Amino acid sequence: MKLQMNTQNLDCIFEQFRDITLPSHQQEKYHHMYAIPIQSGPGYLQRICLRNGMEINWFDGKLYEPVTFDIGVLYPYLEIAYTLEGRGCWEAAGQTRSYDLSTGVSTLLYIRDEKLHAELSPCERMLHMEIRIDIRYLSELLPEIPNLSYESFFCRQTAGSPHISLIVEQMKRCPYTGTLQKLYLEGKVFELLAYHLDGAAKEEERTQAASKLKAGDIRCLHQAKEILSRTWRQPPGLLELARLVGLNDYKLKLGFKELFGTTVFGYVRGLRMNEARKILEQGKANVSEVAIMVGYHNLSHFATLFRKTYGYNPSEIGKASIFATDQACNTKESVHRRNKPIFFYQKDNL
Repeated sequence: MKLQMNTQNLDCIFEQFRDITLPSHQQEKYHHMYAIPIQSGPGYLQRICLRNGMEINWFDGKLYEPVTFDIGVLYPYLEIAYTLEGRGCWEAAGQTRSYDLSTGVSTLLYIRDEKLHAELSPCERMLHMEIRIDIRYLSELLPEIPNLSYESFFCRQTAGSPHISLIVEQMKRCPYTGTLQKLYLEGKVFELLAYHLDGAAKEEERTQAASKLKAGDIRCLHQAKEILSRTWRQPPGLLELARLVGLNDYKLKLGFKELFGTTVFGYVRGLRMNEARKILEQGKANVSEVAIMVGYHNLSHFATLFRKTYGYNPSEIGKASIFATDQACNTKESVHRRNKPIFFYQKDNL
């Protein structure tokens, strides 16, 4: 599938999709579902309009062939994206680098009068969320976002953040309907935006701090992060890690926090928690098995860290999953819903 278009507002992109909102949901003018013409597999897009110029889109589809998008954005547009499953890449015209779409990666993007090219790779499932904002309706945000007053493009990506993962999880599990659902989700949108903007400001501080580090130290710290990314189930101790990268333990601890905004142990814990949540959501193992799989032999300690990270116990995963398989029944609506993701239709969830 290839999609090419120019957009003047948030509505434009939906002109090429077919609205398949159920009759029983059409009274909810802010909540629509669209069929996306992906010939290689089924694809659905849920659109939740929170206010003028602000909406949440959830894409759920199976891709057996590459899908490409070329979209011109001709207005001031702000987006926060988060990929739960699937992979791809994208780039903006005239920019020197490309950006990944992959599990656990969140993106803060601002663009104005530029073109985007995106490619989604073939995969069993692509599950992706986008918060889309027309800045003309929320112009007060402009001073809070670096370089927007004179730049036409700004992008910052965050990978493996338990806090972002938690907010997205809360949005998926929204316990309200109607007006309360919109109010709750709008609050989560601003919470996620605040977290990204705070991260951008702290990244600028870390960049300044890193400029005080020697180039050789920075290379060693990146090497340490790389080692931890490969060995997080059984990572080396602090002294051993320092020896492996050629730093003393004091410089490793201090430099790692300055450069990456977290401690060595905090980075490992984040990787473990993300993997644990993913395995539990997929139903591949129980809590005790998952704890051991991600490097914890004390189940109570694992459960405590998981609860501190995500705000709920690991045993609660799956009980209110919005992506549960739809149970077959004989109603007309069920026939219409069959083989479609249930979260598009449940009133008590997204």
